[in-house]
Amino acid sequence: MSLLGLPQIWGWLGAGLLLIAGEVLLAPGSYLLWIGIAALLMAAITALLPLGLASELAIFGILALGCGFAGWRVYGARVENDAARDLHDPAITMVGRVLTLSSAIEGGTGMVRVDDSVWRVSGPELPLGAKVRVTALDGSTLLVEAA
Repeated sequence: MSLLGLPQIWGWLGAGLLLIAGEVLLAPGSYLLWIGIAALLMAAITALLPLGLASELAIFGILALGCGFAGWRVYGARVENDAARDLHDPAITMVGRVLTLSSAIEGGTGMVRVDDSVWRVSGPELPLGAKVRVTALDGSTLLVEAA
């Protein structure tokens, strides 16, 4: 079957390449790659077998589902880097650290310098310069105890 006088293989090749380019340029991590692979497989099938448009679309649908499932398995099987995931989670990176108070804890609150920032702390009355250990976080306030 042909469209505009061109063999169907060109349509499937074009669609497959456009979908893969869309994955690379517009939406990395989506499933356009896998649907593009299904379109390329469909181009190979149409090169080998003369099929009607309805048959091509039905086979492409099955291929797209199969390739989408394969992509889901590949994306789902990726190992998540635990260090990178925890890098920006203060609840994980701050708890247990021993810090020095930059302002005394009076009335239950004080301040501590952590690297290049200043955090509010909550804990028992302690003087300026006292060492404290972070026990938990309450929003953006560090809960501390004397170290």
